[in-house]
Amino acid sequence: MQSASNRLILGSNVRSERLVVGGGARAVVHRRSGGACEGCGLEWPWALYLFLVDESSPARAANLRALCWKCSEGRGGRFAPLVPEPTLRERLRTANNLRTGAIKLTPGRRLRLIAARGGCCEICGVPGSERQLQVHHRLAVLRGGDDSEANLLVLCFACHHHLQPCTRGCGRWTKKPNTVCRHCWTEERVNELQLEWRRSTREPIDVSTS
Repeated sequence: MQSASNRLILGSNVRSERLVVGGGARAVVHRRSGGACEGCGLEWPWALYLFLVDESSPARAANLRALCWKCSEGRGGRFAPLVPEPTLRERLRTANNLRTGAIKLTPGRRLRLIAARGGCCEICGVPGSERQLQVHHRLAVLRGGDDSEANLLVLCFACHHHLQPCTRGCGRWTKKPNTVCRHCWTEERVNELQLEWRRSTREPIDVSTS
């Protein structure tokens, strides 16, 4: 007979849709529970799952409960692991940092790095007060890049994603080498097609020469 733990793990994509929980709500529940089941007190966060208290309400921390497989036996509805599995990028980042001895790029270190680099984009020089600044890896994580100071570059979001303002003055951005954003290009194309359609459907004028 299949155990309850196997039913929970194997049925995660069968008995219900996956519950989407934000990182902030997950962190609040983790701190509140201390990494222990809120039903029986099992202190093993990797074996805990988040369930909605009220299925009709959003997945906020106050509406979530961390339970082990035993306490959640027979419980229906969506659920998500308390400790999510790291993505491939995060696993590679950890491996790259271990290989080179680099310190992980945390949110606090990210802010200190931006301040140390003058609080402006290192390519175009725009300050962070005018445009959002981001930290870019010179050598991508997926290609072996780590979080060392030499591999990090402070860029504004436009330089980071190779964007430039739309030349039509709409306030939107377009990816280089394009000069017109997709919205303006679509609007202009629709206007051209409408004009062609009107010209093609216009009845010819019969000019009499008599």
